[in-house]
Amino acid sequence: MKKLTWLSVEDYGTTVMEIIVASAMKGYLRRMSEEEALKKVESIIEPKIIQLFGESGAPMPVQSHVDGAKFAAFIDEALADSIRELKVREDDMSGVSIAVLQNVEGKSMVETMSPEFVNFIGDAYRSLKYTNHLEKP
Repeated sequence: MKKLTWLSVEDYGTTVMEIIVASAMKGYLRRMSEEEALKKVESIIEPKIIQLFGESGAPMPVQSHVDGAKFAAFIDEALADSIRELKVREDDMSGVSIAVLQNVEGKSMVETMSPEFVNFIGDAYRSLKYTNHLEKP
């Protein structure tokens, strides 16, 4: 199973906005400890493991339940975190990025999300839950 840092945000969107938001979510999780990030993701997804061995031997949670309201709130938190990070930079590109991110709402993202976009939360869960476990001797 890939580590969270290795997940490619381009795999989680069919639109530019989905890729931007996936990037914000990934960055938000990466700025937390792995334990805190796992707790955050576990509050959104209720995995149902029905295939025991997935990629690299990690269990594959399929038919999982994702709480839409919690996912929308998580997206809003990730966007706010990214905006705070961008404000520190104080350059022209960060100003443009902030303007774009301020116009995104988690609820509307969840209402219109593609299957690829929602897959991010499942892959983040697998990555945080099983990567370290599989690496230990």
